[in-house]
Amino acid sequence: MDAVDRTRAREWLAVLQAHAAPDAHLWLSRGLSQLAPGEALPFGRGAFFGLYAGAGRRLRGVSLELSAAECARLASAGIARPEVWSLPDLARAVLLASACDVAPAADHVSIATEAFRRGDNGERVGLLRSLPLLPGTERFTPLAIEACRTHVLDVFAAIACDNPFPAAHFPELNFNQLVVKTLFVELPLSRVIGWRDRTNTELVRMATDYAAERRAAGRSVPEDIALIQAAEEPP
Repeated sequence: MDAVDRTRAREWLAVLQAHAAPDAHLWLSRGLSQLAPGEALPFGRGAFFGLYAGAGRRLRGVSLELSAAECARLASAGIARPEVWSLPDLARAVLLASACDVAPAADHVSIATEAFRRGDNGERVGLLRSLPLLPGTERFTPLAIEACRTHVLDVFAAIACDNPFPAAHFPELNFNQLVVKTLFVELPLSRVIGWRDRTNTELVRMATDYAAERRAAGRSVPEDIALIQAAEEPP
């Protein structure tokens, strides 16, 4: 099992500290220390969920206006498109990484699943954006696929857009369904990381059928469908 990359996690925390109010950063620092009070004590699961839920309240209203250098710093630390992240997202990534660092590996998926299912939409967004950063990230594939069923646009966008996880880990059927749903909810295909490399004959058929349905209903056809069709054509 892979371990948490503590160097990367320190980078996330450093950028967070640069933007958070002093009292919010102090709250988070104290909270992180509570998660592993001692080697003889178990992981503080209750403390974790309290902190994870509290991140939105403590950091609400603070915009994460990153400089080019900070974007590059976070990208080097594993965050594919940091410009779409919020400050609570970053705090939640730090908390999830800390939980995976101190909790038994067998508990990681259940912790993430509980954080997703019991959280509000902001907490779900933070969880989904953090998935590529967690150790043994492929273990979270069923949870990511479950998240695609949501009717909340922001939550769906958190896994479908600006997130390398689906292209890296989704089976073909689930990835195809994600792309078609992205078209359906009118999110830009350009935000689906890795879609060109994952384009396949079945995806082209699904996109073409969807275009035909829209034409038959007298509705406009998303321009991105033509991109999918062209990506499958031989050079």
